[in-house]
Amino acid sequence: MFKLLVIVLTISSVAAGSLGRDDFHYTIQTLTGSDGSDGKFFASVESADGSKTEFMKLVNNNLDTFDIGVMDIFDVESSVDLKDVKCIVIKTTSDDRWLMDKVTVAYGGDATTFVNSNHVALSTDSREGKTELKLCSDVTYTIAYATSTASTPSC
Repeated sequence: MFKLLVIVLTISSVAAGSLGRDDFHYTIQTLTGSDGSDGKFFASVESADGSKTEFMKLVNNNLDTFDIGVMDIFDVESSVDLKDVKCIVIKTTSDDRWLMDKVTVAYGGDATTFVNSNHVALSTDSREGKTELKLCSDVTYTIAYATSTASTPSC
């Protein structure tokens, strides 16, 4: 059975008050497919230049999260403002196996979808999966075209 996880990530700057810095507010939405989990999960987002957020705990204190067919919404903050989205890392500290199909990160008006094409499950139990899964967007599109000027021979 497969689980579907869709993560939508948005960002806005929030003044950190007495901290003397700006924190960036991320909203992460997850949609679980055919199997839920009671595990603990964390997300970190990376940019093409190698900068990344710290791991942000995906927790909603008011709800039971990661249930079958339920979209969960998590509000988290990071001190890191990424310029683009290249990868997402999801990790767990639980042995309650969880398999996600794809993750979508929306940031700065763009959305990037990452597909778990190898169907790697997350679990601290090595018989069930891996503790960390990194998904990256390696697709680069190049459009090339050529123009020419045709001349007709004169007679």
